[in-house]
Amino acid sequence: MLNENKVKMMTKMAIYEKNEGKDMVKTAKYYKSDYIALGVLKSLITTTLAFIIIMILYAFCNAEGIVANINDLDYVALGKKVAAYYIGLIVAFSIISGFVYSYKYEKSRKGLKKYFSRLNKLDRFYNGQKKKK
Repeated sequence: MLNENKVKMMTKMAIYEKNEGKDMVKTAKYYKSDYIALGVLKSLITTTLAFIIIMILYAFCNAEGIVANINDLDYVALGKKVAAYYIGLIVAFSIISGFVYSYKYEKSRKGLKKYFSRLNKLDRFYNGQKKKK
């Protein structure tokens, strides 16, 4: 005989495992600080690559002007300006990614608690049925 509550509980757990369970397993492996640090590191690497690509594209688009004024450019000031933009970009994206990964971790932990709560209820249900037999 099928128990309707057991079927509902197992269905909810299966849906959760299929949709959000993939991310749940990834975050369950890490402490919160490690997960956030790894996320910020990924953001720093991708931000650096994006900045390099943008600088190359800017140089290609303005190649004629750069070549025409190559002797008149103040390289120190240009280097300081590029470094300031890079540092500003890195700081902004580090802060944003820190908040985003912290939110994702907390959301995943809440889902894990709910999942394990349902798992414990299901375990108690099965143990209760075994004792009756």
